[in-house]
Amino acid sequence: MSAGLTVDWVEVGPRDGLQSWSSTLPTPTKVGLVTSLLDCGFRRVEATSMVHPKWVPQLADAEAVLEALQDRIDHLRVLVPNRRGLERARGAGVRNVAVTVAATDSYNEHNLNRSVNETLQEIQQIAAEARRDDVVVDASISVAFGCPYEGPVRAERVGEVAAALADDGIEEIALADTIGVANPAQVEELFQALRERLPAVRWGAHFHDTRGTAMANLLSALETGVNLFEGSVGGIGGSPFAPGAAGNLCSEDALGMLEAMGLVTGVDVNRLIEVARGLERTLGAPLPGKVHAARQSEAGGVRA
Repeated sequence: MSAGLTVDWVEVGPRDGLQSWSSTLPTPTKVGLVTSLLDCGFRRVEATSMVHPKWVPQLADAEAVLEALQDRIDHLRVLVPNRRGLERARGAGVRNVAVTVAATDSYNEHNLNRSVNETLQEIQQIAAEARRDDVVVDASISVAFGCPYEGPVRAERVGEVAAALADDGIEEIALADTIGVANPAQVEELFQALRERLPAVRWGAHFHDTRGTAMANLLSALETGVNLFEGSVGGIGGSPFAPGAAGNLCSEDALGMLEAMGLVTGVDVNRLIEVARGLERTLGAPLPGKVHAARQSEAGGVRA
């Protein structure tokens, strides 16, 4: 990889981060978090999910959050689990939605209460309806590197799911290491195989840091030509339907490293660190990210 390469980063903390937090933040606090993240320079922030409150009560105020952010709506993405979710998103003025499907039936059943094929059929309908309204649909394939119920996932299986999404006209697909079991060699092999099979797709990566390998996996993906990543401020989050999954790759940790390597992100990392510190105070608990804690120690004169 060369200095000056541009890396695009989708900040998913307000959705993927807060959905698994034990307590629910007030709507104005969520709005403030999204606004602060956009002010850091993120071009896309995943603000919420149009999921039924029964399943994710932390995001029950999705419409209220989006209504308060209408002046920034072009920079927001929301997760839609089904066609009803798309209807709600369109009603809120959203122009970019994300859909997700697992690489395994077991995880898909736990996450979406449907088989993979049933979800792909619904995504086909979502993509067609969204296209008529000029709404951009991005996709994510969860447990692409390993499943908590079925174990290792074959690259061929991930390719089959990705091909179905591409056939629906979806141009951006992220591979998610939902339970954080991937290793750099596996990341390189899978992305190379999929880039060869579906060269027109823009590939992204969504890593979890369960085993401390998320940064290494990011670098491996970069080496294969991937320059689109997702992460969360402070490293918060993770799927409530994936037993043992740790938080997401921490945005400020990864972006700080990429910036030091000479890559261009468009994000003000120092400002993002302050957002992470503020979120830690709001949540009242230490966050997994390392850079915001390290900077605090340095400022206080603490040395190992």
